[in-house]
Amino acid sequence: MIYKKERKPNFRMSEVSARRGKHQTSLQNVLLVLTLGLVTSPAFAKPETMTLKSVEDAVSKAYEDEINHIAALRNWPKFQFSTDIRVPPSAVHLPRCQSELVIEGRDNQSLPIGNLRRTVSCEDGDRNWRLNVSLKTSLTLPVVVAKHNLRRGETVTPLALSVELRTLTRNDPFFTKISHATDYQTARRIRTGHILNPDKLIAVPLIEKGNEVVVIASKNGFSASTKGVALESGKKGEQIDVQNHSSNKVVRAIVTGLNQVHTQF
Repeated sequence: MIYKKERKPNFRMSEVSARRGKHQTSLQNVLLVLTLGLVTSPAFAKPETMTLKSVEDAVSKAYEDEINHIAALRNWPKFQFSTDIRVPPSAVHLPRCQSELVIEGRDNQSLPIGNLRRTVSCEDGDRNWRLNVSLKTSLTLPVVVAKHNLRRGETVTPLALSVELRTLTRNDPFFTKISHATDYQTARRIRTGHILNPDKLIAVPLIEKGNEVVVIASKNGFSASTKGVALESGKKGEQIDVQNHSSNKVVRAIVTGLNQVHTQF
């Protein structure tokens, strides 16, 4: 009987399967790392976008600067204002602006009070965009009101007026000082407690041509007065020619009261 000696295999099938499993796991790990690297790579990162608050803050700051500038020009007394700013939800899809936002007015109102429109623009070269924003604003400050009913055509005097703290929600002009609201005639009836609107008043001639007038000259806090003759008729706030009695010099002066003008040295 002949026996054949078979060679023993160098490894078992179970070992081969285990090694294959290790190689597959390692390959999967490499692919996972590469995939995560692509997702988190800056080239594939989601670009930053605007927020509603950032647009709202920019519009609020621009409005505050605007109202403060007007207050300084018109010498308003102490005042307060409120704003309700409504930014379209679509703003969150716009790319974040790297430069300062540009805010421009879209209304032709003389005073920024009431319902307003503003255009918000980003000027970032190839990432330019524009957005329309709405505002609802109010202003609270002391204003001149009628102390009692004023008939149409009645001349407004200081005794007919008072100053009260009011909240304004419309673009209507107003006075903040009684001295600025006098020497006008009413174009229509004004009821007690109503705010005096300069557009509803008619300036009356305070100086007739040939009248003797008091000329008040002022500069740097100093003032002096003299007499002259009006060469023109004038209403409050208008400029007229006045001839000085003592020097016969003709000056341009602003009508400020009944037979009274102001000029500068």
